[in-house]
This record gives sequence, structure tokens and C-alpha cells, in this order.
Amino acid sequence: KIFKGAGAPCAQGTMRDSRTAKIGGRNDSDSESESNDNDGGYEAMECEWPNVGLDEDIFGLSICSLTRDFWLLSVKKGDPVNRYSRVLTSFTLLFGCLAIQIFLLSQVKRFVSAKAVHDVRIAYDRFEHVMYDGHTTVFAETPTLERRGIGGELGQFFNKTNFYKLSDEDQASACRIPLSQPMFFWTVLFVWSLVCMREIRVTKELFLSLVKNTETCPSMVNALEDEDGVEGGAFVIARLTIGMKVILTMLVLLPRFGITCYLLWVGCRWLLATNNFADLILNSVALEFILCLKDVLYLAMVPRRSQLDLADTTIKPPQPKEPESLAAFTGTVSWGLVAAAWVTCYMGFRGFGWHVNGWQQVLREYQWDVHNVCTQWVLERYAV
Repeated sequence: KIFKGAGAPCAQGTMRDSRTAKIGGRNDSDSESESNDNDGGYEAMECEWPNVGLDEDIFGLSICSLTRDFWLLSVKKGDPVNRYSRVLTSFTLLFGCLAIQIFLLSQVKRFVSAKAVHDVRIAYDRFEHVMYDGHTTVFAETPTLERRGIGGELGQFFNKTNFYKLSDEDQASACRIPLSQPMFFWTVLFVWSLVCMREIRVTKELFLSLVKNTETCPSMVNALEDEDGVEGGAFVIARLTIGMKVILTMLVLLPRFGITCYLLWVGCRWLLATNNFADLILNSVALEFILCLKDVLYLAMVPRRSQLDLADTTIKPPQPKEPESLAAFTGTVSWGLVAAAWVTCYMGFRGFGWHVNGWQQVLREYQWDVHNVCTQWVLERYAV
């Protein structure tokens, strides 16, 4: 039996869908009375979401192969050798993708992030020692010496004119610390956090679709249904066994969520230690290639037949029906608020004469005393 497919793989993004949602008034028996009781006289609207397509990447391929091939095995269609071979190939690509991502993350932390953290700590230590005329406390001695000025920027020991006692290299190293330009750095971290939040949101919606909203069945025989009623057309994953839901959660969804969270932390740490404004932008772009690896492997190594099968496989929507409400139109903005809260809590913030240190461990006990001193230096060095 040949399963028809349509279209080439689309670019990465949230779960794609070309179908149209049904929007209409409520049709329950109480809708008329509720409408009359409404002070504004408006009829309540409700959106019924259609089935959605899987992302065309390694994670979507693994979900499609696992459910589609085990369903075909259950109904005894197709050569079992081919079915098991595709499942094995799909999960080899999945585990290969996860292994490369984990390896790259560990090496970025070891060779890239660690070196940047080491250098920026030395630069800030020299700045503190000179600006406070040696009136410092030793915050840490290993792995690098970290001294912090007594009293902070508004204290009696801070001497702004000592900035010119620093060498040109030390001045540049201090004034290019990302926290010396907090608004610029906050914006860069916010954009990077949104990239990671997108991945987390997709993972959450996959969990709701596959685990929560998909009916549980005792066997994979009834797992798939013809979505449009045409034999050989698109299929929808209508039911899954408990075992299949556990496998999808443990092997696909949780690893994707964990890697994204770890990459968010490593990325923020690396960016905070990046002692160059131009490299700050370049590094934030470079970090995303680890997340894009799932798309690269899919487009480069997945057979055309498997791509067509994935394009013809849909799942239940994360929320089958959604009544018209303020949350329906503005609720997703909360992802941006979560990203903003994470960035603020991670880097900390400064008020008028006071500051709050964030969760970051790159420059521990940061005094927020570089920005004002470096204002003139920045104007001179970045003037055009």
C-alpha cells in the first residue's frame, strides 16, 4: 500500500498546519439565554481547532515512525523488516542528534564558556583593585583571584579618576563587560531566551497533543485513522497505548526539554562572559545552530519516503476547543513575560543607589560600578 504525501519539508517552527479552524457561536442549549443575559448583547464565539501537523525535523520523524510503523505492524501491513528498519533508523538519527547536541554543549562549556568566564573575572578583578585603591575584600581565590571593592560605587573608597591609571587593555576589558551596558545586554539575553522558549513551548504542545489529548487504547491496532476519509491519504494519531505514550515522553519530549533548558543556561553564561560587544551578537546567533541540528539532520539524511509519511501524519491539537476570551488572544504573551523574568532574575538589576545580584555565577557579587565610569570611554571609542 502506497501512502501519498504532499509538499517538500517546511522550515522549522511551531507545529505547522494548513487547515482552517472552525469558528462559530456556541450551540449548546443555554447559549440563547446566556446571550440575552450578556449586558453587551454579544454572542460568545468558540474556536474548534483542527488536527495539526508534526514539525518536519528529527523529533517529528521519531514520533511519526514510532506510531505509524507500529500501527502498520499491528494491522499486519507491509514487510515487518522494513517497518523495524525504519524505526531503528529514525531512532538512530534521534539518538545521534541528542548525542551531538550533548557533546557540543559539554565542549562549549569546557572550552568556550569556561575560558570566557576566566578572562572576564580577571578583568573585573583588576578594575576593582585599582578603582578602590586596594580597599577590597577577597571574594574568592580559586580558580582565579576575585576581589570586590568595599562600599561600592557610592562608598568612600571608590575613586573615579583611578580609571585612567588602568592600562588601555585593562580599560577596554572592563568597559566591554556585558553588564557594563545592562540594557543592551538584557535585550540580547531576552532574544536568546525567546529562542529557547519557543522550543519549550513546542515541547509542551506536543506533550498536550500526544499524551494528554490523545485517547488511550489497549492496542496500536486502532491508533491511526484516515483523517479525510480517503484511504491512503493523511492519517491522524487518534489513539495511543500507555506504553507508547511513556516511550514518546521519555525518549523524545523529555530529552528535548532538558537539552533546551541546559542550552539556555549555558548560553546565558557564555554571553555574560563575552568581553566584546560585536562577539555578543555573533555568539548569540552561533548558539542557535545547536538547536537547529535537528533540522539539518532531517533535511540531509532522512529518505524522501519518510518525509512524505511525516507530511501526511497529524496529531490532535493541544487544545481541541477554545472559547473566545482575553486569555485566548493574549495568553501566549506570557511566554515573553517568562523570558523577561528569567533574564532579569539571571543578570540582576540596578536601582538608584542600590542593586540586586542575579542568579548568574560569572561575576559573583558584581558591584554594578562599571557603567558610569566607562561612559566617556564608550563615547570616545565608539564615536563615528
